[in-house]
Amino acid sequence: MNISLDIETLGTNVDSQILSIGACKFDKDGNILAKNYSVIRVSSDATINATMGTIKFWLTQSASKHVFDSKIASPMSIALTSLRMFIQEDDEVWANGTKFDLGMLEYQYKLMGTPVPWKFNADRCMRTLRKFAGHIDIDFEGVQHNALDDAIWQAKYIAAACKKLGLEL
Repeated sequence: MNISLDIETLGTNVDSQILSIGACKFDKDGNILAKNYSVIRVSSDATINATMGTIKFWLTQSASKHVFDSKIASPMSIALTSLRMFIQEDDEVWANGTKFDLGMLEYQYKLMGTPVPWKFNADRCMRTLRKFAGHIDIDFEGVQHNALDDAIWQAKYIAAACKKLGLEL
């Protein structure tokens, strides 16, 4: 199974505060089969690290109300456990830059003392796929910079790009 994953953060360093995690399972046609979304309670994380540029970015985004929604926020450990239960052992996990999204999640799992839920050879890079497939007109639905909405758009792009390039998902 393929999973598209996106995170929103307060910075670009590996130890930056993760604000939300969005993931969806999808098939070769880009149909969304299941979704997982967590907003992380910022105060629940003992290592709140941020970069000023990212904070300034969030101050200008309409999506900020979603990633800072304390009504649905949970501790990092709950969000990581939810993601761990969502990802199965043989899933391939796509991210728009594996070093960023997956790297930050790997760091958080390490802090928890828990292995990542994907195999070491199951990470897939959407940035590389985009380099070869180029622009594909996929309408964005939802709120940009909402991790789940971004993950869903990525899934649709990945499926379309693989078809365009003759690759099997």
